[in-house]
Amino acid sequence: MHPCTMLQFPRSHVFLFLFAFFLLSSTGFGQNVLLSENFEGNSFPSGWTQQTLATDGGWLMGMNSELQSDWWSISPNGQFIATNDDGCDCDKSEDYLIMPPFDFSTIAGAMLQFESFYDGGTFEGTTEVVTIEFSLDDGISWDILEEIQGSDDGEWNAYTVSLNALLGESNVLIAFRYDDNGGWVYGCAVDDVVVFEPIGLDASLSAINVPANVSIGEVIQIEGNIANTGLETIDNLEVAWSTGGDEFVAIFNDLSLEAGDVYSFVHPDFLSIETMGAIELEVSIVSVNGGADENPDNDSQSLGIAVLEYGTIMDGGIERDYIFYLPASAMPNCPLVYVCHGYTGSAQGIMNYSGFNALADIFGFAVCYPQGIDDSFGNAFWNVGYDFQNNETVDDVSFLLNLTNAFEDDYGILADEVFCTGMSNGGDFCYLLACQASEHFKAVAPISGMIMQEIMDDCNPTNEVPILEIHGTNDNVTYFEGDPNNNDGWGAYPSIPQTIEFFVNLFDLVEEEVYAFADIDPNDGSEVTAVRYGDPEGGCAEVRLYTVEGGGHDWPGAYGNMDIEASLEAWLFFEQLCQNIPENVGNEMDSSHRTLVSVVDLLGRKSKPVNGELRLFIYSDGSVEKLMRT
Repeated sequence: MHPCTMLQFPRSHVFLFLFAFFLLSSTGFGQNVLLSENFEGNSFPSGWTQQTLATDGGWLMGMNSELQSDWWSISPNGQFIATNDDGCDCDKSEDYLIMPPFDFSTIAGAMLQFESFYDGGTFEGTTEVVTIEFSLDDGISWDILEEIQGSDDGEWNAYTVSLNALLGESNVLIAFRYDDNGGWVYGCAVDDVVVFEPIGLDASLSAINVPANVSIGEVIQIEGNIANTGLETIDNLEVAWSTGGDEFVAIFNDLSLEAGDVYSFVHPDFLSIETMGAIELEVSIVSVNGGADENPDNDSQSLGIAVLEYGTIMDGGIERDYIFYLPASAMPNCPLVYVCHGYTGSAQGIMNYSGFNALADIFGFAVCYPQGIDDSFGNAFWNVGYDFQNNETVDDVSFLLNLTNAFEDDYGILADEVFCTGMSNGGDFCYLLACQASEHFKAVAPISGMIMQEIMDDCNPTNEVPILEIHGTNDNVTYFEGDPNNNDGWGAYPSIPQTIEFFVNLFDLVEEEVYAFADIDPNDGSEVTAVRYGDPEGGCAEVRLYTVEGGGHDWPGAYGNMDIEASLEAWLFFEQLCQNIPENVGNEMDSSHRTLVSVVDLLGRKSKPVNGELRLFIYSDGSVEKLMRT
């Protein structure tokens, strides 16, 4: 057990953050490339070695689903290499990932570029450190060349390091060193390593430093980093940014950037945030020393910014917080999905790892991430009647109903199309809503959730609320087999199959379909089977159970099982239920005449199909297919 808290819940600040839409442009090289490695092979790269004291093998290659862990989640980046201290809790103070030896004796310059997923996090007083180190004696001793600054933004970030201090040396080893400083912290992942000999004039836009989430009415300044990845000195730069309209250009003079130097710019033109939705910010190097540089491929980057409403509402005499997102793609009277965090979690955290903003962009619905208040232990929660919270009186059902009324008044959301999903305690809350607010919620989708026995005993809903439960058989927090005797102190609750059976009987449903999802990621240690119950009379009531065989206390697709995306499955479940379709809408389009409108990745970004990665294929008839090219 990780000594994090009394309960085993993810540390929200390291999660998948899917709404950020961060697009690193691929780097082209007119320079002389000395080494290039993307870790896509089936074995450790030729010539690469490692030194480690860890018992888990140190630096390992694989996909994010194989290399991440419960409290250190890694954003997808194809196949890469990583060392995971969170998953091992072993001695990772000397985890050296060592490149093949270099001969720098005859070249005029050398530079290292790479991408890294690294938080630079602190846990229980211990801070992890990553350094670039070198050895001139075949790895017997090492010296630090540069310390890498972590970025707790849930993204892969690009780094540029000058190797000019090593020029003249003929047998140089260069290594990434991860040091856990004797504690139990997180880890570091590395990908797309390039060592090259810079030539000519070349500036590289290596980072855009703006917030991924902003509020309506904010004014933000565009900042970033530009590296001199050529040999010539850079004296001036022109940098432009645009969000699809006017382009704002600024000139930065008197720089004197030598090879390997990095300039942090602050653009003088501010970006005013006026409407909710997704903004795509494009930043480019327009000119270097008054003209074009020799490598335009690394001159631009795009970054998606989510414009949100960080709001408050008075409910029951308490000021309650929420995050609301209405994409530009949403039509008037659009559906609304609530996404509720787990115990000790946060609205920001589940927004980050669930990816619901991207789904809202694709499918045109509104999404709200309500924030639970703190209990007497100081942990955010939803009041479902846990045994250790029997003194709590907050009415969270009322909170969501008041939010719905406000969103209906302010944004015109369709009150007949309101749904809720949630993780763990947020999933438990979904069952409470299904029982006590059935007139107001069309369907719920608990993820790793359960229903308290007392709630089940009193459950007598006015309407039949369709339910999708996604649950792992090895869940070590909310047991698949239940806890009818309250051994864990949460309170008594039935098994997940018993919960499903209860609602199936309550709604007079019958089993209509049993199936299995494709085992897309055989390395995640789990597979997903499904059973669907429907109304034999043709009504709208429906109950589904997606059983993650071998799965834990996870949100599939963000961490744990990678065969399904829990967020996408929840929305597709909501969307396919009986719809309030206006009478003048014609018959469904013949699927034989449908055309492909767009291909997007799971972050909602337009994308080409990539081997081994899921893509959403969106068609002209509104249908969506999940496909993986092999």
